Amino acid sequence: MSRVNLLKKIKIDGRWVLRSIPKRANGNWDWAALPHGRYFIEWYEDRQRRREFAGVTVSEATEAHRRKRHELDGMTLGLDPEPQPEAPPEDRLLRSQIEHYLSHIETLKKPNTYRKYQAVLHRFAKEFPGRGVESITVEELNEFIIRLMKRGMSPNTVLHNIIIVAQFFRRNGRPGLTRQLHLPEKISTLPREYSEEDLGKFFGACDAWERALFSTFLLTGMREQEVMHLCWPDISFRLRTIRVTAKPERGFYPKRWEEREIPIANHLVSVLEGHPRTNSPFVFPSPTGNREQNMLRRVKEVAAQAGLQTEFDLKTFRSTFATRMLRAGFDVRTVQHLMGHKSLETTMRYLVPATEVHERLNQVTIPSALPPAPKPATRRAGEARPAGHRSTS
Repeated sequence: MSRVNLLKKIKIDGRWVLRSIPKRANGNWDWAALPHGRYFIEWYEDRQRRREFAGVTVSEATEAHRRKRHELDGMTLGLDPEPQPEAPPEDRLLRSQIEHYLSHIETLKKPNTYRKYQAVLHRFAKEFPGRGVESITVEELNEFIIRLMKRGMSPNTVLHNIIIVAQFFRRNGRPGLTRQLHLPEKISTLPREYSEEDLGKFFGACDAWERALFSTFLLTGMREQEVMHLCWPDISFRLRTIRVTAKPERGFYPKRWEEREIPIANHLVSVLEGHPRTNSPFVFPSPTGNREQNMLRRVKEVAAQAGLQTEFDLKTFRSTFATRMLRAGFDVRTVQHLMGHKSLETTMRYLVPATEVHERLNQVTIPSALPPAPKPATRRAGEARPAGHRSTS
């Protein structure tokens, strides 16, 4: 039987190296012994060592190994090589790999996340027709980044796209892609915050139902989907808390699958206690009793009725909550928990100076800008000294 080695290309100390797949005591390959990487087969033909890519999965590697071994055995016996099936076009291969990857994303991630991944990867597949993951070079990926920028995509959106593409490449045997690319610098935008004046006008234009809804956004920092799926059992008026909980039967899971409990102010407790209950389990249901999915449209309508020039949206209620909590002296770790942030770094973005500082600024004076102090009058010759003046001579 012809000898065909099965290798894996892995990264050790920053360098890509080939290592043979080790075997267990029973003679079977130990597929879990080496880190993530790509598979290759290696054999000798006419005293020349030859090597060929064998795929990124165990099944692809074992199939490539089997085919090559049978092919070499046939050549040794003088038989015609085993007919090879026609290789599928590589654009179909790329798309099939993308669809296989997306099937995992659909299972493991939330629907909104799946739709983002789907849009990004389908756009990526159109950029490389007739190609496969293995054949796309780093330079071509850099050119892809340039094309996205020239189409008017913001640097942050480009980074988001490339991170998704890099995760897909890693899954298909090409890890560490982002370290090899020329990526645009991320722009860290300042969080927006509603002013007291704008909030006063906004809530003045709300009816009682809208006042309860948007007070919940403003005084809890909850996300749109979290408020949309808020049910009456999530609220404890006795403990003055709101819980963000998973609702698998409704297809809702908190971000990063982490439930949390948010303490609420007495004012919000009073507002919610007076909020009317219906047969719907939702605190803010639609007219039919289902989830209210027009919250963004409602906030735009109220802002227009109030005659506000400031653009109102739901996310800014959340950032206003975070900045005011930090400004009021709450520690960053507490605000991180209340907001449901993954890292302290995300929460610290909201450590921004107060926006309404003009009254205090007007109290600050600059010496060079003050009118000059009057100089003391000089005494003319023969003029008497002021009373009480003592001579130093």
